[in-house]
Amino acid sequence: MNTQMTYTAFLDEQCLASGLLVDVATAIQQYANQSNSTVLIFNDQTGKQIDLDVSGSKQDIQQRYAEPEMVKKVGRPKLGVISREITLQQKHWDWLDQQSSSASAVIRKLIDKELNDPNSESNKMLAKQATDRFMSAMLGNMPNYEEATRALYQGNKDVFLDLIRDYPKDIKEYLILKTQNIF
Repeated sequence: MNTQMTYTAFLDEQCLASGLLVDVATAIQQYANQSNSTVLIFNDQTGKQIDLDVSGSKQDIQQRYAEPEMVKKVGRPKLGVISREITLQQKHWDWLDQQSSSASAVIRKLIDKELNDPNSESNKMLAKQATDRFMSAMLGNMPNYEEATRALYQGNKDVFLDLIRDYPKDIKEYLILKTQNIF
């Protein structure tokens, strides 16, 4: 399962950097100090904009945004399990009771299977919403924006691609990349 978040930064219509947060933050540091334009950074999975503090040295940025290193500890690993209550119908509990693993293990496997399937309906909807957030921030005033958004949600690839064909190159390429599993 790919749970690693990636980010993409744009300066006006130009894509500056894409990748892990620390790499994007390091790459945009020079632009943040040199340009009067605002650098917009997007979470690739959610389409939400984020703000970064790119002040200080390259080492400061790496310490601020680098993933914490995994430290090997002796003993049983902490699994990161969060206990919550769920409510199911009797037929669901009956089905879970017939499985060879515990109910929690079966539910985790089902969720992991869904998360790893980019073609599942729920993941397609999440991808549409993320693309819509990006489009709203970057293209809200562009021609064909509303029509392209409708085509996105309707799943009409040909109309969508036709409507975005005159958009700036980097934005169009980003949209095509983000919608590859939607249509």
